[in-house]
Amino acid sequence: MSSVFEFLFKFRPETYGEGSLVFLTRLRPEAMLLVLLAVGGVAWWLYRQVRSRVSRRTRWVLLGLRVALLAMLLFMLARPALRTKGPPDAALFTAVLVDTSKSMTIEDAQSDGQTAPRFAVAKDLLAGAAGEAGLLERIAKHSKVILYRFDQGASRAGGLEGLKASGAATDVFDSVRQMSSELRGLTLAAVVMVSDGCRNEGGSLEDAAAMLRDRGVPLYAVGVGSPYPPKDYEVMRVFARKRIWRNVAIDADMVLRHTDFREPFDVRLSRGDNVILTQRIEPGTESDLKRVRLTFTPDHEQGAATYRVSIAPAADEKIIENNFKDFTVEIQDDRLPVLYVEGSPRMEYRFLRRALYRDRDFRLVGLLRLAADRFYIQSANTSEMYLAQGFPTTRENLFAFKAVILGDIEAKYFSPEQMALLEEFVQERGGGLLMLGGVNSFSLGRYAGTPVERMLPVSISASDGHYSDQEFQAEVTDDGLAHPVMRIEPDAVANAQQWEKAPALIGITPVRGVKAGASLLLRQKPADGARPILAVQNYGQGRVGAFMSGGSWYWQMSRPASDEFHEKFWKQMIRWLAVGARDRLAVETDRDSYARNASVILRATVLGKDLRPIHDARVTATIRGEEIPMYWTLTEEGVYQCRYKPREEGLYQVSVQVEGWTTPPAETFFEVTDPFIEFANAGLKEDSLRRMAETTGGQYFSLREASGIPEQIERAVQARQDTARRVVDRDLWDMPALLVLCLVTVSIEWIVRRRTGLA
Repeated sequence: MSSVFEFLFKFRPETYGEGSLVFLTRLRPEAMLLVLLAVGGVAWWLYRQVRSRVSRRTRWVLLGLRVALLAMLLFMLARPALRTKGPPDAALFTAVLVDTSKSMTIEDAQSDGQTAPRFAVAKDLLAGAAGEAGLLERIAKHSKVILYRFDQGASRAGGLEGLKASGAATDVFDSVRQMSSELRGLTLAAVVMVSDGCRNEGGSLEDAAAMLRDRGVPLYAVGVGSPYPPKDYEVMRVFARKRIWRNVAIDADMVLRHTDFREPFDVRLSRGDNVILTQRIEPGTESDLKRVRLTFTPDHEQGAATYRVSIAPAADEKIIENNFKDFTVEIQDDRLPVLYVEGSPRMEYRFLRRALYRDRDFRLVGLLRLAADRFYIQSANTSEMYLAQGFPTTRENLFAFKAVILGDIEAKYFSPEQMALLEEFVQERGGGLLMLGGVNSFSLGRYAGTPVERMLPVSISASDGHYSDQEFQAEVTDDGLAHPVMRIEPDAVANAQQWEKAPALIGITPVRGVKAGASLLLRQKPADGARPILAVQNYGQGRVGAFMSGGSWYWQMSRPASDEFHEKFWKQMIRWLAVGARDRLAVETDRDSYARNASVILRATVLGKDLRPIHDARVTATIRGEEIPMYWTLTEEGVYQCRYKPREEGLYQVSVQVEGWTTPPAETFFEVTDPFIEFANAGLKEDSLRRMAETTGGQYFSLREASGIPEQIERAVQARQDTARRVVDRDLWDMPALLVLCLVTVSIEWIVRRRTGLA
């Protein structure tokens, strides 16, 4: 019977049970229905014409037969087909990724009370132990298995035997990307990842999961290790300025972790074998994190040097590789250009200029007014002879300086255009501005209502009073003691004592008060009036200071010639003001140190002489003789970028130059070393792995639950097979049953017509 069915309908009954009827014609069903109705209507009209010769019943039989025949013809023209699913085109695969980074060497306590390295636990899970089948063998029953190792990237592994946890960093995103790209031509049923989830390079785990989700591949993550690290000291982060001038004290701000240690400990800052300072730290009681600031003066004279923050390992500490962190400090060789505009040859001009002139880090250009249109220019180079005409009138000329000092000179000396230019210098260029006290400065110089008044950290008005030549004692405020400008001594106690012993000042310009948001660093002692003496604030990209006295020279005159109190104060003041001033060409790296083969991102900022961004420059970075072109990022004004992968450890110098420029190249440094970042915050990241797995439609498993992974793989394989099976359309228009039906219908119609005399 089955063979008869197959002969008439082309396929077996089971095939029909698995498939569905589809039509492959491009004709719309509405059009075919209209044709059927039209032809049926014509047939009905024709049979009405012969109603006198045949009965009504016969006419309806003939009409039905004719419409049935037409319907069968239209059915065949619609190209009916039986749609079924064939077997998958290709085999299914499961990729198994095992973490081979150094964090997998950390030993964690096991359920039996013993300790074991995470990687050994992972290998036992995959290969099996105590005669039991491992995860790889059990997964292989459901799909083909491809084993990968991953740390900074992913690569195929022939087996578990030769694998070691030696990767210097973990880049989960790049590892998943490499694996997915390599297996692009294969059908992946699932991905299994065995890891502690400690990512320290590259894209996020969420981005890696999104890559698998878009491909429709579930991830089953197995967490290895303890989320609670053992007793441990860790230097987590260190923040310090990378480029400074000579003899400048800088702050190294750091975050330390002291897990399960409650005793005081020492943190040490050193360069090579030279210990620069040691500070005793009292552990916190509410958190195992401690924020610490170490203030120090780098002990090298030029170039870049590597400094280290470290904590001595404790006797019962398991992980000691994270007890230190290195950072690089570069001493700038260029001299800081400062323009000092003074209205008269007073003592303040003479002493302040001498304080900066003797330091090779500064290039102080003096613009001293001698008469209405006569100026005395000091220390200017040949390109600055325009100063003979007075204060700069173009962005290019003014922006060549990084700081401007306004001495005892009135506001009307500057044109409105020069005032606006000075505001642009601070707000856009990031330059520093300092106004000194005098009989022609602040409100006495009619600066109220000018752009300079907007920038000042103090409020002024026409009724502020007259300049006083009185001698008075000053005191540092609490904000001042913590401010780098006022740091004469690195030690806080010694610094406070220095200011207590500071000589008197002479002369003060009264102001209304300190603006909101500004910092008051120095004031008169209450007995002398407690009026502001020194205030500072940020303005746009730059910084502004107001020193209301014109008699800081009195500090130097009241002390021995060898004393550097006055000199150090002014150097720190100008350096602080100029710190935000942008260079025409600057280069930076995204980090200070890298592991070998890590991607170093170099970013160069290129500005014209007017300090506006340039987008069409030809920029080249040179690293150890290798020239690398840098390209405009398109998304940031004047920023060019390139990547470099160092292959050896050591200190790398980067030199960036713009084709056609005569200015010196911009330089920076970075270090390639074994950064031990694998041991930083190295507890198991269960939540991160769980989110990653769930994003893909997969699941997170602890070690105890990992035995359930093969069952999930089986389901994933079945689901993948259902979607991967080929769709097969089998034609039905030519099946014998349709031909038989057509012949039977035509034959019956002919017989009826013959008997009724219509044929």
